[in-house]
Amino acid sequence: MVARSRMSAADRRRQVLDVGLEVFARHGYHETSMSALAAEAGVTKPVLYQHFASKHDLFEELLSETGDRLMRAIEASEVEDTPRRRVEAGFRSFFRFFEERPAAFALLYGTSLAVDPDFRRDARRVRDTFAEYLAGLIQTVDHESALAMAAGINGLSEGMIRHWMHEEDPRPAEEMAALAARLAWGGLKSLA
Repeated sequence: MVARSRMSAADRRRQVLDVGLEVFARHGYHETSMSALAAEAGVTKPVLYQHFASKHDLFEELLSETGDRLMRAIEASEVEDTPRRRVEAGFRSFFRFFEERPAAFALLYGTSLAVDPDFRRDARRVRDTFAEYLAGLIQTVDHESALAMAAGINGLSEGMIRHWMHEEDPRPAEEMAALAARLAWGGLKSLA
């Protein structure tokens, strides 16, 4: 007989979040039950409720955490010597993030966001944080104009990621990043 060690509360919570991301990505918010989440995580419902008061709370935390992880990945992109290369490095981090975590795409850009104003607010926070980051890179116009341009770049990113994630034979993340940077730079080069 092999003795099993108990998982710490922090490790168990992490496990539930990781499983939750995958299950919500596969089935969406409405079609996912706490029973299904508990079963996939290999825990009982009472254990699940020890960590999250509700399915809503779990999903909301996943949105926040996934958005924060995406921003950290973009902010940690390679330091490049020219603005053009910095733009491409940011796109490369964006596409790599979703290439490594396809479930994050479904969570951040999926239809589940429409079911609750809190979810829409959290998704908006992710977009606004990204726009503020981009606006900081656009220094040749006033902040409000930079934010408007950053929103356009955000829309470009979302459109390209949607196309890419639904391709039957998707291109490598690096190739998509180069295409996105090429398109974005055509509009940004006059600001450099």
